[in-house]
Amino acid sequence: MSKYFHDLWSAIFSSMVGMGITLKHMFLIRKGNVTLQYPEEKWPRPERKIGYDLKDYNVIRSRLHHNIDDCTGCNKCARACPVGCIKVETMKVPKGTDLGTTSNDTIKRLLVTRFDIDMTECMYCNLCTYPCPEECIFMTGGPNSSKHPLDYEYSEYDRRNLVFNFAKVTQEEIDKYTIPPPEEQQKDEVESS
Repeated sequence: MSKYFHDLWSAIFSSMVGMGITLKHMFLIRKGNVTLQYPEEKWPRPERKIGYDLKDYNVIRSRLHHNIDDCTGCNKCARACPVGCIKVETMKVPKGTDLGTTSNDTIKRLLVTRFDIDMTECMYCNLCTYPCPEECIFMTGGPNSSKHPLDYEYSEYDRRNLVFNFAKVTQEEIDKYTIPPPEEQQKDEVESS
């Protein structure tokens, strides 16, 4: 019977100690010692001093961004991704078709019909950025601040909104560049003659 009352007293005493700490914080509240109402209020990000010049050393691990206008569809970034969060689909176009050039004056030979990055799968390793010959995929911020500002705030209510689609190709463009199979080409030639 004495063990029962001892356990009862221990439970009441530990609850009172816990509530005492809560009440102390409630009455002796300090500025900045409260919950922020995210996303309306945000903590300021501290400056990062890591001993390296951020222009030379990319330590930023934030959202991936892709400049589709410079993409040649080489698929090197997707092959380098260890978790497979980058999905690239390309389409061959007829010879002589001008798709333009990249900012490094590389002639585009493939039409990029799909370039998706699923940030729910991304592990922020930054490995996809190194093999890109056109430097069109990069982590935002840091040394890439001139291309795209730092982007940590991309919370979504729906996971599907974290799949970023960068391809801008319309169905009309795909139909325009689609090469019909040889049987249909012969059929079209017979019908036109």
